[in-house]
Amino acid sequence: MGASLFGIPGIASGKSLGLLLDILIVLIVIYYIRSGKKLFIRRVSGLDAIEEAVGRAAEMGKPVVCSFGIAWNGFDYWTMAGLAIMAHVARLSAKTGTRLIVPTGGSTASMIVRPVAEEIVRTALMLEGREDEFNPNDLPFMSDQQYAYTGGYIGILQRTKPAAVIMTGSHASEAMNIAETSNAIGAITITSGSYISNVAALACASDYILIGEEAPAASAYLSDDPGLRSSIRCQDIFKWISIALLVLGLITFNAGSDFFLRLLSS
Repeated sequence: MGASLFGIPGIASGKSLGLLLDILIVLIVIYYIRSGKKLFIRRVSGLDAIEEAVGRAAEMGKPVVCSFGIAWNGFDYWTMAGLAIMAHVARLSAKTGTRLIVPTGGSTASMIVRPVAEEIVRTALMLEGREDEFNPNDLPFMSDQQYAYTGGYIGILQRTKPAAVIMTGSHASEAMNIAETSNAIGAITITSGSYISNVAALACASDYILIGEEAPAASAYLSDDPGLRSSIRCQDIFKWISIALLVLGLITFNAGSDFFLRLLSS
C-alpha cells in the first residue's frame, strides 16, 4: 500500500483524516446555527406512541412513569435527549391532568441532572395553570448506585401500577429489569436503546422502542433547538459521505486502485 494522502505534522499516523472530519463537523454545525434556518427534522413515529400512551393513562386515571436515564456522564448526548422527551411527556401529562412520576438516580452524576428535571416538570404544570399540583415526591431520588436505583424504580412500578412507562436517556443493564417489570404489570412500555447491545433485549420487553439515534432526533424535533437540529443534520450529511466512500472504495478497489484505502488510513 502506498503512503497516506495526509501527513499533518504532530498528528499520529492514521488520525489526520479523522481530525479534518472533526473540524468539518464543527464548522458545519456552526454554519447551520448561524444561518438562522429552521432545519427540517422528520417526526419520529415513537412520539405518536408516547402520545397514545399518555392518552391511555389519562383515560384510565392512572399515572405515567417517565425517566431520563441514569446520566452516567451528567448532561451527555443521551441524557439531553432523554430530558427533551421527558419535557414533552410532562407537557402532555399536565394538559390531561395525569400524574407524572419521574424516578431519578442511578449514578453520582445524576444528582446534578435531577434539579433540571424537577424544573422541567414544574414549568410544564405552570404553563397549564397547575403549578399548585407540583409534588417533589413525584421525582424521587432513589440512590446514586445503579442497582439500588433499579430496585427503587421497580418498587414504584409495583406500587403505583402506572398505565405507561416511558424510559429514555442513558441506561445500562438495569433497563431490562425495569422494562420486564413494566411489561409484567400491564403498562404500555416505551424505551430507547442508548447502545446497540441493549436494543434487542429491550425490543422484546417493550411495546415500542426508539432505536439508536431516533431518540436524539425526537428530542431535536421537540425542542426546536438550533444546536440540536444542526447536529442531527450534520450526522445525516456524514452518513451519506460514509456511504459514498464505502461504495466508491469498493468500486475502485475492485478496479485495482488503493486510493480510498490510503485516504481512510491517513
